[in-house]
Amino acid sequence: MSDNLNSNDSLNSEEIFLDIASDEIMEEKSSNKKQASSFFELINNYLIEVSGVPLKDKLLFFQLLSAIISAGLPILEGLGLLQSQMKNPKLKLVINSIISSVEDGNSLAQAMRENGDIFDEATCSVVEAGEKSGKLNDVMKELVDQNEQLDSISKKIKAVMTYPVIVIFTMVVLSAVVLIFVIPKLIDIFGGSDNLPLPTRIMITMSDIMREQWLFLGFLCIAIVFGFNLWKKSPTGSRQWGSFMVSMPVIGGLMSGMILNRVTRIFGFLISSGVPIVEGLKITAHIAGNDLYKEKLLLAADDLTKGISIAENLSDNEKLFPPMLINMISIGEKSASLDTIMLKAADFYKSELERKVDNLSKVMEPVILGFIAMGAVFMILAIYLPILQMNDKIIST
Repeated sequence: MSDNLNSNDSLNSEEIFLDIASDEIMEEKSSNKKQASSFFELINNYLIEVSGVPLKDKLLFFQLLSAIISAGLPILEGLGLLQSQMKNPKLKLVINSIISSVEDGNSLAQAMRENGDIFDEATCSVVEAGEKSGKLNDVMKELVDQNEQLDSISKKIKAVMTYPVIVIFTMVVLSAVVLIFVIPKLIDIFGGSDNLPLPTRIMITMSDIMREQWLFLGFLCIAIVFGFNLWKKSPTGSRQWGSFMVSMPVIGGLMSGMILNRVTRIFGFLISSGVPIVEGLKITAHIAGNDLYKEKLLLAADDLTKGISIAENLSDNEKLFPPMLINMISIGEKSASLDTIMLKAADFYKSELERKVDNLSKVMEPVILGFIAMGAVFMILAIYLPILQMNDKIIST
């Protein structure tokens, strides 16, 4: 009897031990799951923080905010509705930050400035001018119009550049496949690289480099990209790169048109919104996107405080500021209608830019086709010429 009791006690103790062990295992698994989920959550939050907000999402933000203000809703309530409507996770975080800042007593413009990676200084200054003048609704409508025009131009330029980028990328991939997998087979067929035609020897050399030095080439490409970015961010490199971009034969005119369209539109918009001319010039300079234009506009802002007109200051560089634009600025300054003149100039440069983009799309097609033809002919010669040599040797023997 006592033996049975002892055996039962030992069984019970084993069951209790197993239950405790299983609970510990479950708790450990649950803890691991929580750690994994928190880790992935941290990564997700980091990716959201470093991500940007596309122009179309900004446009939607201004459209909805303009509609909310027009409806007479308070800013905080309207921002709360906006946050629920937005699908972009980064923009949701930004709106939440704006709500917190406004609740702390800051203005909408100040709250937007705290998110300078999303809202540029021109946008914040325009919103600030609208708040001070009591015309925030009109300002929001104008912001929507400006962003719609910028979005339209950006889409057209992207549409034009997509075709050549895809073609060039495809050619690079196909060329790499041929060099890595096809050319080594041909070397075996031709019995070595001695006495082969020049195009074939060039292809064989390129193939050897890609197969044997691929690690070095990878590091070299990374170093070039990293070094180029460092150089472009430096004061000297940024200025030289800006000068190079506006000096290129075809792309230069397109880049200048984009900058002038942005500069004239934003400058005219700032003045019409009540921003002082000197401050408007400084803001415009920082969003020009090119150091040459930035330096010239900042100098014009400083000289304007000394009594030198904008037209007189900008007239010494026709490469950056065409004579027609200088004449329009001069008329605007003399007639006290600089804002209207600038917006008309912006419309002109927008139509010019659209025309240049259309012409570029027409020019791109034959250029790309010629580029493809040259690459195809070179590869055909590199592969076909040795075959002809072999045939000649066979016939001669």
